Amino acid sequence: MPYRIITPQEIPIVADIQARAFRFPAERYLEAYNGSGRVDHTALRLLENEQGQAVAALNIFTRPVSLNGGEVDAGLVASVAVPPEERRRGYARRLMAGLLDELYAEQTPLSLLFPFSVAFYRALGYGLANFTWYMELAPRLLPDYPERMQARRAGPDDESVLRVCHQQARRLSSNNGWPARSDWEWRNKVTKAEHEKVVYVADGQLEGYLVYTLAWSPAAAPAKVVEWVWTTDRAWRGLAGFLAALGEQATTVSYNAPQGSPLLWSLPEPYDRRESPAEFTFYPVARLINGFMLRVVHLPAALTARRYPTHVMAEFVLQVEDPLLPANSRPLMVSIANGVATTQPTTANPHVRCDIAAWSQIYAGVMTAEQARTVGALHGDDATCAALTAALAAAPWSMHLADWF
Repeated sequence: MPYRIITPQEIPIVADIQARAFRFPAERYLEAYNGSGRVDHTALRLLENEQGQAVAALNIFTRPVSLNGGEVDAGLVASVAVPPEERRRGYARRLMAGLLDELYAEQTPLSLLFPFSVAFYRALGYGLANFTWYMELAPRLLPDYPERMQARRAGPDDESVLRVCHQQARRLSSNNGWPARSDWEWRNKVTKAEHEKVVYVADGQLEGYLVYTLAWSPAAAPAKVVEWVWTTDRAWRGLAGFLAALGEQATTVSYNAPQGSPLLWSLPEPYDRRESPAEFTFYPVARLINGFMLRVVHLPAALTARRYPTHVMAEFVLQVEDPLLPANSRPLMVSIANGVATTQPTTANPHVRCDIAAWSQIYAGVMTAEQARTVGALHGDDATCAALTAALAAAPWSMHLADWF
């Protein structure tokens, strides 16, 4: 059952499969893949059945994502589509297996995707890597920082410095999971006309910016944070104060915030007392929601590509169970020192064993080795678990709406 790259003449076949699977107009896909979208035909893959009929399709493109102040290449998977009449025949799994073989052959370290089913992709070796706080706040609950006086409306001449600021923020160890951004994302997802844009400028430097929308009706005027980027503490405060000042216009401010966001810790009154407590005096402040998943594809490449805390030294034999990519299942001697890792095959007994989905979460710093052991996903002693947790520590992963795929 062949999995393959398509030719330009086969774009309508992929567009038809994805349109029927997701119930969007086929014209939308045709337009996107013929040069005006994020990807072209080189990103499209087909799966054919034994009769040579196209039965499933997906998009795949590679972007470096930020991790601990560096970057790691990742295959971003989107629009995994099986039309209704071909479902429940294993085609989506075979399509993804072909993709993983392709990425492994190219020594791509990671793969990311937004799941239609967490359980389905976990069975393919992906683990949840992204949990965020979804907040809907009355502007009066936000702190009115005096730094808001340094915030101003962005103009057309600010786009180039917005891009510079975004790239500077990607290099901060607190911002993990941000894909490198193309011109298409900037034009079509960030700087489009319906977005309001505010910048924070101090000492002649742009240190942060905010992109948001503000809808209005006689009943409500919700403001939605699309992108909140800062490179200094004062920039964060200035933009938070700006949101507080929207109280004259907005009835609510919604924000899909990274778990590392300081916003929760800044709220003088972090909940609206008009709502009932969840229990006793525990009031709802935000909803914890999950987002994208991550898979380690080429185990040695992933281990050597990422940065590690420079003060951590560790050496262990790792064995990962990966039925779809058996080459990953061979034991590896891993040595970490001075912020980098080296690997080599070994016949020694493993110090740590786990499946690839759990390892993917441990690798990303989303789940500690101790947590993985508690839920039965990892076998290792206390010393090895402690070393893994220290070596693979990372700030929470997140991704702005403009980069969703």
